[in-house]
Amino acid sequence: TNLNKNKLMKAIYKFLSVLIIPGTLILFSWASGSPGGKTGSSGDGGTTCTQCHAGTATAQSGWITTNIPVEGYTAGQTYAITVTGTHSGVVKMGFELTAENSMGNKKGSWAITDASRTKFANANQAVTHTAAGNTPSGNTNTWTANWTAPAAGTGNIKFNAAVNAANGNGNTSGDQIYTTLLTIGEAVVLNPQIVSVNPDMAEQGWSGTVVINGDETSWLMDGVSNVMLKLNSNSSVVLNASSFTVSSNSIVNAVF
Repeated sequence: TNLNKNKLMKAIYKFLSVLIIPGTLILFSWASGSPGGKTGSSGDGGTTCTQCHAGTATAQSGWITTNIPVEGYTAGQTYAITVTGTHSGVVKMGFELTAENSMGNKKGSWAITDASRTKFANANQAVTHTAAGNTPSGNTNTWTANWTAPAAGTGNIKFNAAVNAANGNGNTSGDQIYTTLLTIGEAVVLNPQIVSVNPDMAEQGWSGTVVINGDETSWLMDGVSNVMLKLNSNSSVVLNASSFTVSSNSIVNAVF
C-alpha cells in the first residue's frame, strides 16, 4: 500500500541521513587537519592521505627545508622545519609532517610557531594544518614549525611529510597526494686535542718547522689564527710561530 511505501521511504531517508552526516563531519574535520599518522613514513606504516583520498601518492624532492647546518643537527638545539607544496590549480592544500630515526621511531619534539595555520597531530608527534592554514597562495602553500633535536647519539633523522592538493569539490575525489622526505645527519661533537709535536724539544738557538698533529681537530674547516708554544716548566715563556700552514684538519706546520 502507499502508506507502507511512505513508511519505508521515511525509514530509508533516516538511515541515509545517519550515513551522510558523519561522512560530512569527517570531510570537514580533515579540512581542519590530518587525523594523524598519514605522513607516509615507516613509523606511520607508509600510510598517507590516499587512505581516504583516491589516487596514488607522488613523491617529490625539496619540499622540506630547514635551517639545520650542513654538518647536521645538534642535540637539544631548536630548528625551523618548513614544508612547501605546489600544485597547479589547487583550491585547498593541507599537510602532515613528522620526524623519525632510521628505525621509524618518533624523535625530537615539535613546537607550534603559527597557531592560526598549524597545530599538533598524532599525539603531538606531528604537525598539520588548521582550517585557516589550508588556503594556498596561488598554486603554493607553506607551513613552518620548530623542532627540537633529540639526545646525542640518535643518528640520522628522517623528516617525512604528506601534502594533499585538493580540488575543493567537498569530497575525497579528484585530489592529488604528494609525499616528500628529507634526511638530516647528526653533527659530530669533537673532543679536540694535540697528540704530538715533532720535534718536541730543541737546543737554544734552533729554528725550523714543527709539525703539530691533532686528534678530532677541525683546523682546516674552522681556521687557525695563531700558533704558539709555551715552556712546560714556565708557561709565561711563549714562543709565537713566525709563520704556519694548515695542511689538514689534524696537521699544522709551524715555523719557529
